[in-house]
Amino acid sequence: MKIIRVLNTNAVVTLDLSGREVILTGPGIGFSKKKGDCLDEKLVDKTYCLQSGEASRRLQDIVCSVSERYLEIAGKVVDEARNQEGLKVNDILYVTLTDHINSALERYQAGIFLKNMMKIDIRKFYPREYAVARKAVAWIKEDTGIDLGEDEAAFIAMHITASELEGSACSQLQNITDLISSILQIIRLHFKIQFHEDSVSYQRFITHLKFFSARIFDRTPYQDTMQEIYQVLVSQNEHAYSGVKKVADLIKRQYDYTLSMDEQLYLLIHLKRILDEEQET
Repeated sequence: MKIIRVLNTNAVVTLDLSGREVILTGPGIGFSKKKGDCLDEKLVDKTYCLQSGEASRRLQDIVCSVSERYLEIAGKVVDEARNQEGLKVNDILYVTLTDHINSALERYQAGIFLKNMMKIDIRKFYPREYAVARKAVAWIKEDTGIDLGEDEAAFIAMHITASELEGSACSQLQNITDLISSILQIIRLHFKIQFHEDSVSYQRFITHLKFFSARIFDRTPYQDTMQEIYQVLVSQNEHAYSGVKKVADLIKRQYDYTLSMDEQLYLLIHLKRILDEEQET
């Protein structure tokens, strides 16, 4: 295998058997090396193969200027997130998180400590992502001796969530989280219920709302043409549908977005589970 780019002393780029660029890290793997040199495969410690060529190039540019140790931590976060049921993170997380870890540590060393105003909502609405982020903070402390704390864990959780939503940047998460809060408030008041936040139905509902809200802000309505099922379920569940209508009215009024029939149907299905569970308890 030949080196096609040296990123730093401990990171290089080569091609895999499919001709895709991969980043290899290992102690001294790039020391005194240049493009075209043969790779000493015994020095390879980690391999990073991103599906997107653009994401791979962005990651290479970042690793040129930061420690490859931060990429290794980001890699552990990606692996941990992908091992969690219900989380499907995008390769872009390698890029955004490596860069973020470097920036967070630079801020810490400069005595700059950012407060995350969304910390409580992040813990509440994205518990799986936050749990992974807490592990990331622990790994950073293990590697650097620096404890970035809970505010930074919430920022990392935002990056994990943003990578799941693909098109939605971290800056959009505030809007998404606010909309989720509004929808839950409408349902809570309309049906006079208290959510069982540890229940499977509630967690599934939150997961649905996360992607549902992202589509609204990305202006990409979901269409799956399930008109017959929709009409049957609406006629059989008029009580639950009254809550869906309130949510649809809010979104139309505040965001000028009209929910499609299919979007209303999925809301109805999740809401029915919540109400059935409430009735049972």
